[in-house]
Amino acid sequence: MTIKQAFVATYELLADYHNKSKSDELLDLVSNMNPFFWADGEALDPATYEDWLNSVKVVTDCEQLTETQAFQAMLEFLKFHEREFKFAPQWLIDELQEATYDKSKWLECIAYAMR
Repeated sequence: MTIKQAFVATYELLADYHNKSKSDELLDLVSNMNPFFWADGEALDPATYEDWLNSVKVVTDCEQLTETQAFQAMLEFLKFHEREFKFAPQWLIDELQEATYDKSKWLECIAYAMR
């Protein structure tokens, strides 16, 4: 998948977590990420997309990402936003890093982003 598709998949997963948790920290991040606000599909806050690109660079220098690389980039993105802005709740990072985490929702988000 492309870097942008991985960003959309990440947005979809985090929006789903926000809808379930109503986490204020997650609301700020999801709002800034929104790739559907502008007609060109760019994030509402361009700096947030730059943060995404930097997170991808931590994982790979390729333009195409595997599902695993995209997931790792999402974790890097969340960790960065938790450290820098407290926009990503630690409980979410912990849950996504658990060995028992069921990635079926992530795979649904990827399928959506790739349409």
